[in-house]
Amino acid sequence: MSLFRVYLNSRLNSMAKLTFVPRKGSNKSASIQLYFNYGSNKRLRYSTGLKIIDIKNWDDSKMRIRNVVSEIHKNNVNNKLTEIHNFVEKTYYRLAITENVEVTNEILKEELNVFLNRNSIKDDKPQLLELLPFYKWYIEHYQKNPLVSTGKPMGTGTAKTYNNAFTILKKYNDTVSHLTYDKINIEFYDSFLNYMYDLNYSLNYIGTQIKILKTIMNSSYEKGYHNNLDFRKRYFKKPQEDIYNIYLNTAELERIFELDFSNYTPKRIKNDFVITKNKLELARDLFLISANTGLRVSDFTKLSSSSIITNNSASYISITTQKNSKLLTIPLNSTVRAILEKRNGHPPKGMAEQHINYCLKEIGELAKINEIIEKGVTKGGKKEMKSFKKYDLITNHTGRRSFCTNAYKSGMPTIDIMAISGHSSEKVFYNYIKVDDLERAEKISKHKFFS
Repeated sequence: MSLFRVYLNSRLNSMAKLTFVPRKGSNKSASIQLYFNYGSNKRLRYSTGLKIIDIKNWDDSKMRIRNVVSEIHKNNVNNKLTEIHNFVEKTYYRLAITENVEVTNEILKEELNVFLNRNSIKDDKPQLLELLPFYKWYIEHYQKNPLVSTGKPMGTGTAKTYNNAFTILKKYNDTVSHLTYDKINIEFYDSFLNYMYDLNYSLNYIGTQIKILKTIMNSSYEKGYHNNLDFRKRYFKKPQEDIYNIYLNTAELERIFELDFSNYTPKRIKNDFVITKNKLELARDLFLISANTGLRVSDFTKLSSSSIITNNSASYISITTQKNSKLLTIPLNSTVRAILEKRNGHPPKGMAEQHINYCLKEIGELAKINEIIEKGVTKGGKKEMKSFKKYDLITNHTGRRSFCTNAYKSGMPTIDIMAISGHSSEKVFYNYIKVDDLERAEKISKHKFFS
């Protein structure tokens, strides 16, 4: 660090101090306020727009949200607080020392408004924004406010998908053609698809980009920002293809259940994660709960003792799903009961989704689930066939898919399976049923019509 920089640091530290303080709301949640003291009787208070679910999870010494499972947005919020902190310090340096400006609250608020994209927003509503600015506003706004389609804000995963889609469209805008609402037409559609083909994206990933763009165009149309309806034409469709995703049959799940990890030698994966016998045990049990209940990873990793209820000597999982806030009550079979019993009735603790995925491939290999699977995927506009060992294709979501398929094959009525899995439409549900024509025919043949 240069002597001049040291001098600036010393001068700033003597003049200014920045803190983040949670301000309690009507319930346990709190909004996070910025306080910046930068001289005699000079103090800025500014709302960061960020929130903490439970004020008790705030660390006063670090001025950040503690690392607790219940604060599902902690990483995003903490990272944003760090960005704001660094921005205020740099801005104060520039104004007070480099430009020798007399700093005021009004100047600092204006700088922060620009940094946080609040200048173009009044009362949290976009004002005549063009396509890309509106796209960015849409993502930021609906992470805090309920979507019209679901009645609740975007989840973390959805926001990440939208941000990735925005980045792709922004790069197209910067390198191929400047975009406005009126340019989203059939010619753009062909050009954008070819652009993504050249990037070797899969057809379904490209379809996701088109689907999200249509959502953005529709929302901005409904707000009166444009009259271009080309995106609603049949030609402007979401490309997609059926991809064979595996499920595990009951025999394969039984082999996983019976695995003994006591002699497992730790293995390092991806340089930053070591698979151990304890992690395999935890990942295996979490996965088997999903494969026997149909729960999503966002739900089976957050089970607690309060999620287990008993009625008339029968035990159930009772949970409100994170994705769509549905209340599910799911009977426990012998596999799930055995997993709970070895933990004195408590569900397995949570585990990072990617870490479970690492462990599942190792578990599948140990269970000798090594059937060769041929998968066809369209990338760059060309169909590619690749061979995989089945264990390499096992992921968290395989558990939910396995539950739906095995329950269907067992003869359980579709309406009952959907009541457990939480699917709202049969169209989406049947995407989870991974049976071939012969398996389907065998199931149908057991119907009384054929006997």
